[in-house]
Amino acid sequence: MKKIFLENILLKAEIAGDKYYFNMEKEDFDKAMKGDEDEDFYKEYIRQREMGFEAYQNEVKEEIKQISSSEELHLLTAEYNFDAGNFLSNQIINHPLCDIETAKLIYWLSSATYIYEKYGSLENCPKEDYICYDAAKLLMTIEEKVKNKVFKTGLFVEKNAVMIAEIEEIDFSISPYSNIPESLREK
Repeated sequence: MKKIFLENILLKAEIAGDKYYFNMEKEDFDKAMKGDEDEDFYKEYIRQREMGFEAYQNEVKEEIKQISSSEELHLLTAEYNFDAGNFLSNQIINHPLCDIETAKLIYWLSSATYIYEKYGSLENCPKEDYICYDAAKLLMTIEEKVKNKVFKTGLFVEKNAVMIAEIEEIDFSISPYSNIPESLREK
C-alpha cells in the first residue's frame, strides 16, 4: 500500500512542478492528451487545471508532509526523474525527516558540479539561466542546512553510483569545490 502511495506522490510531484500543460489552451491540451484520457497523469493534469496551479501544489505538499519516515523520502528521491524540476526535491529537503544521505543524493543529482564549473559558485548563477538558477537555489539551501546540521543522520542506504562518481572526480582542495561542505563530500 505504501508503494502505491509513494508512486502516486511521484506522479503528482512531477505535475505539481510543471506549468506546461496547465498553461495550455483547452483545445491544445485536449489535442496533446488525445488517447491518454484513461491514464493517471491525464486525470491529475485535469485536476490541476480545474483547481488551479497553486492549489494543486499545496495539495501535493500536504501529501508529502504525510510521509512518515526518512526511508520513504529517500526512496522518492531515488525514483524521481530530476529532469522534472525541483518541486519534489524542495519538499523533501524541507521535510523534518530528511536525512543527510537523501540531501546528498539530491545535491549531487542536481548538477552541483556543473554549476560550480560554469559559474564558480552557486551564488554567481544568474537568474537568466533559469534551470541552473533554480537548481543553484536548491543547492544553496542544502549547503546551508548541512552547515547548520539540520538534516537527520543514521539512514543506511545503498549508495548511488552517479553520486559516488561525481564525488570521486572532484578535487575538493581547489576552488571552487573547496566551498562544498565536508558532509556533502562523503561517499
